[in-house]
Amino acid sequence: RLGDLQLAHRVVLAPLTRQRGDDERLAPIDGLQEVYYAQRATSGGLLISEATLVSSEGLLDHRVPGIWNAEQTKGWKKVVDAVHAKGGLISLQLWHTGRCAHASFKDHPAMQPGRTPSVSASDIAVPNKTRSTLSGEKLPYPAPRPLGLDEMPRLIEDYRNAARNAKAAGFDAIELHAAHGYLLDQFLNDGTNRRTDKYGGSLENRSRLLHEVLAALGEVFPFCRIGVRISPHAADTLKYYGTEDSDPDALYAHVIKSLSKYKLAYLLLTEPRWFGGAYDKDHSTDPGFEMALINPAKFRHLYTGGAIIGAGGFTPSSAEVAVREGSYDAVAFGRWFISNPDLVDRLRRKLPLNPYERKTFYASGPGGYVDYPSFDQVPEEKRAALVPQERIGRTLSDAKL
Repeated sequence: RLGDLQLAHRVVLAPLTRQRGDDERLAPIDGLQEVYYAQRATSGGLLISEATLVSSEGLLDHRVPGIWNAEQTKGWKKVVDAVHAKGGLISLQLWHTGRCAHASFKDHPAMQPGRTPSVSASDIAVPNKTRSTLSGEKLPYPAPRPLGLDEMPRLIEDYRNAARNAKAAGFDAIELHAAHGYLLDQFLNDGTNRRTDKYGGSLENRSRLLHEVLAALGEVFPFCRIGVRISPHAADTLKYYGTEDSDPDALYAHVIKSLSKYKLAYLLLTEPRWFGGAYDKDHSTDPGFEMALINPAKFRHLYTGGAIIGAGGFTPSSAEVAVREGSYDAVAFGRWFISNPDLVDRLRRKLPLNPYERKTFYASGPGGYVDYPSFDQVPEEKRAALVPQERIGRTLSDAKL
């Protein structure tokens, strides 16, 4: 049970940016997103939506959806209805990217008045090139504009408005994205937050915005229908968008402990074992698949607010062990859920999996999005190309992904 949500199993669809929205309206496309989510819905199963912008101020790339207006909300309602028709549950992830959005997107046709990228806690730029710009060119990140104290009520209202729209669309829950180097994570980490006002300095001050936003969301959804995602990082793994802290263990211990009081639907923790795609061309060399869990030993005992979902680098076998040993209450799958719309059934029946094509993760259109077959749709003569579950992980080189 996750807060007020009764699940039939512990396999969760992780929130996955797929860039399949309408590029001008930044809304779901009729006949596309609802098919994708419905394919992966199961009775009593939880899906978490792709990261969804609370305002255009956080626009960091093309075709990423938002939920700040009526048209976007209408599109999301079709997705929710399709998931509910299969007995599934769906949570909407609320997203603001902060300094990760390039200022060139100010000229995007969906840009709202008074919402100009890019902003952050302090004027510290991401230390590499952009994910994208309005023209598609990759450029060095400029220094973001620090948000003023007078802007905080407006920012918080953007989150509250997105939550209202999520409720109008019928979502069962919402998830606050406070991870992966995006805006709320930029406020948490002292490498990106050099403020001297009430939002900077101490752990309490740096986590203040997170709690203020969460309180605003709690005015719309009960906390037992709200999840929070955070991404504790370690010294030897990726720092998302260069977001780092002088004492990350102390930071995330403080945040996790402070979240206990809300009795959330769930806390979603990203395991710090992704290396920014450095090993994508040869999965057999990816050290992430060999790494043990890091977060549970550090943080599990600090959180008394309910269920914890783990995400990041799980295989079918390691997920089963994590749940059985009590490291996590449920596990969110990303890549394997992309290529296997019937992943829950395949895990139950120990069936081999479709390999995924990384080149289509962020492409436009239906290819690599809604055309992966269920196991029963794979012709007998092509099943030899599927990946046996027991060959994922330590023998990943044999899977030939």
